[in-house]
Amino acid sequence: MNDPDITIPKGSGIYSLLLELKKDMCITVGALGEIKFPAGYYSYTGSARGGGGFSRIRRHLDVAAGHNPTRRWHIDYLLPHTIPRGVVLTHTDQDLECQISETIGSHTETIHRFGSSDCSCIGHLHLQRDIEKLVRIVTNAHDIKGLFKNFIPFNIHV
Repeated sequence: MNDPDITIPKGSGIYSLLLELKKDMCITVGALGEIKFPAGYYSYTGSARGGGGFSRIRRHLDVAAGHNPTRRWHIDYLLPHTIPRGVVLTHTDQDLECQISETIGSHTETIHRFGSSDCSCIGHLHLQRDIEKLVRIVTNAHDIKGLFKNFIPFNIHV
């Protein structure tokens, strides 16, 4: 994967990273074990409300590009097999991660237990076969309580 100069805004909040998986794969994901991931487009929703804020997205991009070998979270196991396609950010100090993820999940297929070991959600990774539909679903889910949201497409060529 080429690693373009992607500018991630400063600040903190909730994000949904949009990823493409080109072919079906079985991947061992930490304590979850082996998971079969169908080819398609995925949305992974996480919190960036801590000290580093949205810089967490840069870390995800580094893992996807093979620049960071650390496997700490569920998403770290999937990222090296995907192409990042964009991110939707909501600037907030409110704990909206699960609400946004559940809204996305109500319109997509949820990968059970993925990314939700610290909450009671079904999962924070969602599959959709159509990227345009996924972008609409995710941006609509982030359109919450009048908070500022931003969609940043990644022009990554492989």
